[in-house]
Amino acid sequence: MRASRAPLPFDEVERARVLHRPSEPIPQASQLHLLVHFGQHCPHLFRCKLHVDPKIFDDILNLISGHPIFHNNSNNLQLPISIQLAIFLNCVGHYGNSATLQDVSEWAGISVGSVVNCTNRIMVALLDQHDAFMGFPHLIHRTLSLLSNILHGKSKYSLGCQAVIMPHNLLIVDYSLGHPGSIHDAYAFRSTRIYQEHDTLLPAGHWVWADSAYPLDTWSVYEWSMHLLH
Repeated sequence: MRASRAPLPFDEVERARVLHRPSEPIPQASQLHLLVHFGQHCPHLFRCKLHVDPKIFDDILNLISGHPIFHNNSNNLQLPISIQLAIFLNCVGHYGNSATLQDVSEWAGISVGSVVNCTNRIMVALLDQHDAFMGFPHLIHRTLSLLSNILHGKSKYSLGCQAVIMPHNLLIVDYSLGHPGSIHDAYAFRSTRIYQEHDTLLPAGHWVWADSAYPLDTWSVYEWSMHLLH
């Protein structure tokens, strides 16, 4: 008779998908219901949690509610779209320890996997709205401002992010995302649409206001500084 082998630890982990199962389940207490009160009576607390005004939240919700990503034939119903959007905004609006999946799951009273699923669905719905919101409107003001390397850190892995905004209303009209944080600002700027098509995008007399890391041209101007005289 052939003896059966004892299950290896790897087999147990592969079967259970967990390294340690707690003897008692962790209690969950959602704080999502507080957002309704915050939105009606304490909008500053609403902004602290989701980093948008209640009206902006409602506008985003109306824009994405009809997306097919929120409708499927599964027997397991999704969370309401408003809750998924709140979870997404809380997740992307924080950084550090408060942005971990575990922290967001405890705040929302759901599993870590549900946080990931909600975030992915909202991202798909928002990205499908990209072309409707990213573009060059009629330029009322003559200047655009260039923000650069929002996520750059010394000796740390990071992605460079540049945004071209209209200073009077902070409307983002162009951006560059995906270059390593070590890439020079001027090189990353070349991948933006405004750099490649400035002749057609910027009317006569309009320019981009940047810093000295960017090219100086008739359409790209940086702040005058005393050190330039030396």
